[in-house]
Amino acid sequence: MSILAAAAAAAAASALWAAWRLSRRLQALWERLGAIEERLERLEAAQRLLNKAVAAALASSEAEDMLGKLRRRRRRRYIVFYVVTEDGRPPPPEEVEKAILKATERLAGQLTVALARLQLIYYHPDTGAGILRASHDTKHLVLAAMALVRRIGGSRAILVPVRTTGTIRTAKRVLGLRLRELKKT
Repeated sequence: MSILAAAAAAAAASALWAAWRLSRRLQALWERLGAIEERLERLEAAQRLLNKAVAAALASSEAEDMLGKLRRRRRRRYIVFYVVTEDGRPPPPEEVEKAILKATERLAGQLTVALARLQLIYYHPDTGAGILRASHDTKHLVLAAMALVRRIGGSRAILVPVRTTGTIRTAKRVLGLRLRELKKT
């Protein structure tokens, strides 16, 4: 065997050895890449769960804020109004309250109706005079909704707001009522 052949054989053996080592390294890299892919899939699954949890937490905190607004004691305003009908006979109090609630919901939505806490405090079916209670921050929306009422209980009618007060005592003074008369209704 000549030196050249021995050198070629040694070079071939060295190349085979380097190729074998390279293939082992590549195999180790592929295994690590597979492990990294598995980790990424687990992290993506955990990220999706975390996103769902965060979305649920945000939704529940927004709901809690809204419930807190509803629970909080609000300042009240009393709107003194008269009902003017086409036939001259004022409608019953249930119809008046229902028409105001429906108009407010149509104008500003159900959330505003809930925040407004509308309540017909007093209504005299003979004169058509009434007092409506609303929260202070929705007073203007309720007044606008009252202007939208065109029919009450099947007959044409309008609501004429006379004055908005901060106390029920002032509201009854506007109507000329005594406190006892107000408590009876």
